Amino acid sequence: MLGSLRDGFRSLRFNWGLVVIVLVTNLALALVLAVPLAFQLDAELAHKGAASAMMYGFDHDWWSLWSERQQGPESALGPELLGGGFALKTLDLLLKGWLPAGLFATGSGKRPVDPLVLGLGVVYLVVQAFLTGGLLAVFRRPRGGWTLRGLLHGSGFYFGRMLRLSLLSLAAVYVVFALNAPFARMVDDLAREAVSGRTALVLTLGRYALLLAALLLAHMVFSHARVLVVREERLSALLATLSSLGFCLRRPGAAAGQYAVAVAAAAALLALFTLADSWLTVVGFRTQLLALALVEAFVGARIAIRLWLLASQLELQQAAARRS
Repeated sequence: MLGSLRDGFRSLRFNWGLVVIVLVTNLALALVLAVPLAFQLDAELAHKGAASAMMYGFDHDWWSLWSERQQGPESALGPELLGGGFALKTLDLLLKGWLPAGLFATGSGKRPVDPLVLGLGVVYLVVQAFLTGGLLAVFRRPRGGWTLRGLLHGSGFYFGRMLRLSLLSLAAVYVVFALNAPFARMVDDLAREAVSGRTALVLTLGRYALLLAALLLAHMVFSHARVLVVREERLSALLATLSSLGFCLRRPGAAAGQYAVAVAAAAALLALFTLADSWLTVVGFRTQLLALALVEAFVGARIAIRLWLLASQLELQQAAARRS
C-alpha cells in the first residue's frame, strides 16, 4: 500500500498541472453563482454603513435582515460557511441525503439547499465524470507528459463509460440510503429511550459513522472500477464494477488503507486551513485578496489529495497485475 501511495505521489508530481486544470474547472463553475451574488451584494451595500463593517469584518445584524429576504441560492450565504464550518455543513448535507442533488433526502420540509445550487452540483458531477477518464489516461503513463488536447481527447474517449459508472454508483448509494433508513429509525428510537444523554449521543453518532463508512466503501469500489475501465480498456461498466469489488475484497487492507491515509491527509489539511483562517484578520482589500488566495490554495490542496488517491489506486492495480 505504501509503495502505491509513493508511486501515486510521484505520478502527481510529474503531472502537477492536472491539479491546476481541475482547480480552474471548479472555479469556473463556482463563478456561475459567485458573480451574480457579488453584484447583488454590491448593490445591497451601496451607500450603507454596513458596507464598511462587512469590508473589515462581518456585520451580523445587516446579514440577518438581508438573509431573511433571500429566496434563491444567495440564501445559503452565512457565517457558518466561514473558516472550516463549510466542511461540517457539507458532511451534514451528505449524510442526510441532500448531496448530490437531493436524490436521497427523505421527509418533507424546507430544503436546506437551493435547487439551483443542487443543479450546479449535478453539472459538476458530469464534468467530473468527463475529466476522470482523461486524468487516468495521463496517470497510466505518468512520465510521458500530457497536453490539454490529449487530456480532452482521453476525457471524451472514456466519457460514456465513466458516465455509466457514475449512474451505477448513484444506484448503489440509493441502496445504501434505502437500507439505512429503517436502521436509522431504530437507532433514533433507542437514542430517545436511552436514560443517559451520553448513550444517546453515541448511538446517534455511531449510526452516522456507519453510514459514512458505507458511502466510502461504495466510493472505493466505483473508483477502482473507473481505474479498471482505463487500465484494461473495459467496455462494460457493470463488469468493471464487479471486477473492482473482487479486487477490493482480495486486498481490503491496501484498498482501505489508501482511503485512510487520504482521509487523514484531508483532515490535517482542514485543521491547518482552519488555524490559518483564524489567524488571518481581514481588515481591508489586501487582506481580502490574501484570504482569497488562502481559500484557493486550500481547494487546490484538496484536489491534489483526490488526484493522489486516484493515481495511487492505479498504481495499486498495476502492482497487483505485475505480481499475478
